[in-house]
This record gives sequence, C-alpha cells and structure tokens, in this order.
Amino acid sequence: MAGSVSSLGVGSGLDLQGIIDKLKAADQIPITNIKTRQLQYKDQLAEFETVNTKFLAVKTQALDLTLSSTFAARQIATSQQSVMTATGNSSATPGVSSVTVGRLAKQNSWQSSGLLAATSLVAGGAGSFTYTIDGEQTSVTVSATTTLQQLSDAINDDEDNPGVTATVMDDGTGTATAFHLVLVANDTGDAKGVTIDTNNTNLTMTEIQIKGSLDAQVTVNGLTYNRASNTINDIVTGVTLNLVATGTASLSVTSDPASVQDKIVALVTAFNAATQEIATNSAYDLETKVAGSLSGVSVFKQISSQLTQTFLSSVKGLGGLYDNMGDLGLSFNRDGTIEVDETVLADAVENHMEDVQLLMIGDEDEEIDGIATLLNEQLRDITLPTRGLIANEKNRVDQAILRLNDEIETQTIRLDNRYDVLRKRFVALDTLLSNFKAQEDYLTSQFQSWTANNNN
Repeated sequence: MAGSVSSLGVGSGLDLQGIIDKLKAADQIPITNIKTRQLQYKDQLAEFETVNTKFLAVKTQALDLTLSSTFAARQIATSQQSVMTATGNSSATPGVSSVTVGRLAKQNSWQSSGLLAATSLVAGGAGSFTYTIDGEQTSVTVSATTTLQQLSDAINDDEDNPGVTATVMDDGTGTATAFHLVLVANDTGDAKGVTIDTNNTNLTMTEIQIKGSLDAQVTVNGLTYNRASNTINDIVTGVTLNLVATGTASLSVTSDPASVQDKIVALVTAFNAATQEIATNSAYDLETKVAGSLSGVSVFKQISSQLTQTFLSSVKGLGGLYDNMGDLGLSFNRDGTIEVDETVLADAVENHMEDVQLLMIGDEDEEIDGIATLLNEQLRDITLPTRGLIANEKNRVDQAILRLNDEIETQTIRLDNRYDVLRKRFVALDTLLSNFKAQEDYLTSQFQSWTANNNN
C-alpha cells in the first residue's frame, strides 16, 4: 500500500528498531534484577538442603549414643577361624569359652544303582516312588516308559516336594552302570533326612550320608550339644557360632570401648562439618564483595549457637564421674569447631563406660536428659521435614520465589504492552517521515524541472 512501510526505519532511514531495543533493554534491568534475586534464593534453597543433610548426620550419631546397646557393644573373636567363626550382639556376656566341634551338620543323601544312560528306563510297569522328609510324605508315579532323567525331573518338579533335590550323576567310569539317581536333602540335620517308603523302580537306593549322624555336634565348656545346622545361636547367649570344620577353638567375648570412642568422635566430626558449612556460607568476601548464600539468614547461626551450648552445658544430678563433654576430652576452638583429646576419651570409655553412658543418655528414672539425648531432641526439631526450623526457612524462601515469579510476569506483560504501543507509534512516525520524504523528492524534482525549462 502507498505510504506504508514493511520494516521499521525503512521509510525514514532512521534506526527506529535499534532505538526501541535500547529503550526496552534499559527497562528490562529491573526484571533482570528480580531474576538475579530469584537465583540467589534458589542458591539458598540448595544450601538449606546441604546444611539439613549435615545436621541429619549429626542427629544420626547423637541418636546412636542414646541407645544402651551402643555402650554394651561386644567384640567377638575365635582363636581358630578355620574351625569356627562367631558373631554377637550386646546381650553377649564377656568371657572366654572352650569350643570343640566334633561333627559338622550334613545333608542326608542317597544314590541309586547304575544304568547305561540318563535315558535308560527305570521301571517295568506302573508304580510309584514314595518318600518322607520330617514327617511329610510325597509320591511321584513311574511307568514302563519312565527314564532315569524323567524320574529325576518328576521329583524336582513335584509341587509337594518336601525338601529334596534329585540329579542324574555320571560317575565317569564309562560302564553300563555309570549313571545314577542321586537324592540330597535340601537342609542339614537328621530331622531333614529322607526315608524311602515305596520304590516301584528297578533301582536299588543306597544311603550315603546316613541318618543318625547328620546333626552337628559341638561341645562348649564341657557340655555337648547336637544341632541340625552349622549356624548355632542358642548355646552361648548373644553369640552365633558358625561351624567350619572339626577341631577345638576358644571363643572370646569382650566389651568394645573402641566402638563407643569412634561413635563420639563421629558425632564431633559431623558437628564440625555442619558448623563449618554454615560459617563458610554465611561469610562476606571483602575482596570479591560476594556474600555467602546463608548471609543474612540468622536462623542457622542461632542453630549452631544452640547446639554449641548443649555441647558446653553441664548435666547436674547424674551422680557419675562426668557431667560435661569437657570431662571426656572435648574442647572448643575459636571458629566454633570441637577438638577431641582422644587419649582422655579412650581412658573414659575403657575404664568408666557406665559413667560415659550416663552422661550421654541421662537418667530416665530421675528424668534427666544426657548430652546425646538433648542433641537428638534439638536436631529433631531442627530437621523435621515439614515443620522443622530448616523446613520453615525453606517455606519462606519458596514463597519469596513465587512472589518474584508473579512480579516478573506482571512487569513483563506491562513492558510488552508498553512497547507494543511504542512500536505502533514508531511505525506511524516512520510512515509519516516516509511520506514527507516522498513529497520532498517530488517537489525537488518539480523545482529542478522548472529551473531547467527557464534556463532553456
């Protein structure tokens, strides 16, 4: 259409689109600043998760030290692991026992007379192969066409199989009697032995591992026990014996102070990691002029201070040797971290375990909470996923991010509308200037023509 422009600035020769872009870029700065704030909030959320994870690690260690079983930990050892190994729990009584393994528990087994091949027939007519395990009887049918392999498969595939595995074994002799049916009880012990009740086959079954000698036999401190398994947990209280071979070994059960020391050190290590994480991300770098993602979020320093006070506090009324963590060799550094004198701690757990336990757990009868109990309760309130202190901070920042989203959307729409109007005005200006230029060109042409005619 005459007088119209297809691209902004073409009609006037001016960079109108560039002017609009520069104006819009300037007006975008507040939106960019909002997006920057939003990214900072998102960085805070990520750091909240990191700190929360570190506090959960502290809570895990504190919780472990609120359990009586932690302080009753036992070291279980055997003098001959080739004869037996052993594991145990806190109910095991410290002491040394003499153990003699006279016989290992075995599985009952049977082997048939031999045939030429796995495809050889096993019966002259219809009948059954019936057997019993631990009072449970089952039966498979045989016929004149049943092969050795088919009989083995029938036993294994029987849904009522009470606990035996059949295989076809080639003894390697290469003779006409090289293939045998072998039955092996799935479980050890005489009670799980196989009794063959009916054998309507041409096979002669011979017992290899004979019932009556299938139970394990073990003598502990002069008393002899028979058990169906090589894993025995009902002879020595709190200890599971794992029999490996016949022979004699000593079983040692001792207290395990080193494990308690390790758990207290682990608690301190976890606390230091959380404290340092907060300190690092709360600082302001004077050189880069960049603040940490936790800068200005006071709740985390308050949490660190609260936990530090618990570590420093004295628990009155316990009646034991210790009433504070300093007695166990713990001291605070200027940066808020804890240092452990492991020599002092080792002496406490080795020689005064009950007093250490009292300091950690407290006295339930007197309704006095120990240090670990207090820490665990405080950390529970801090790390609760929906209403803990950190969760509340996360909710606050989430809401701030949502508000910024709304603000970005509102300002973007307003800016887009404004520049839609401005562009239309610039298009009109461009068209007007284009018309002026056309008129100028026309008048110039007419003037030049008139001048030329006069000269002629």
